[in-house]
Amino acid sequence: MIVERRLTLLPAAVALVLAAACGGTDGSDATPSPESSASPSAASGATEAAAEPGVRVEITITEDGTTPTGDRVDVGVGEPVTLVVTSEVTDEVHVHSDPEVSIDVAPGETVERTFTIDRPGQVAVESHESGATILQLVVQP
Repeated sequence: MIVERRLTLLPAAVALVLAAACGGTDGSDATPSPESSASPSAASGATEAAAEPGVRVEITITEDGTTPTGDRVDVGVGEPVTLVVTSEVTDEVHVHSDPEVSIDVAPGETVERTFTIDRPGQVAVESHESGATILQLVVQP
C-alpha cells in the first residue's frame, strides 16, 4: 500500500505572492484572486497545486482480491483524501462516509477520486463485488 502526505502550503504561498505582486496600486484594500491576476495557465496550475491531497492511497483490485486489505489510514477532519483505484476487474469501491463516495472501475482502468470527511470516526472503504474491506479511514479532529 502506498500512502503519501503532501504539503500544499508552498505552492499555495507562491501563488499568493505572485497574485499580490500583480495587484494594482489604486489604494484599494482588495487583494486580487489568483484567477483574476494570473495568466490562465498559471491560474490552473495554482488550482491544481491547491487541490493536491493531504493523503493519497493507491488501491489495486484483481481477480484474487484487493491491495491493501483492511489497513488503517489516519486522516484529519476536512483533510483531502485521494483514492487511486487500479482494477483488472469491474468493481465499485464504496467509501461509507456521509455523503457516501462511490468509485466505479472497469478492467484496465485507473480512477482517481478526491474527497474530504467532515466528522471524526472510522470510515470503511469496501469493494462492492467482493464485499471485502479495503481499508479503514480513521478520521481524527
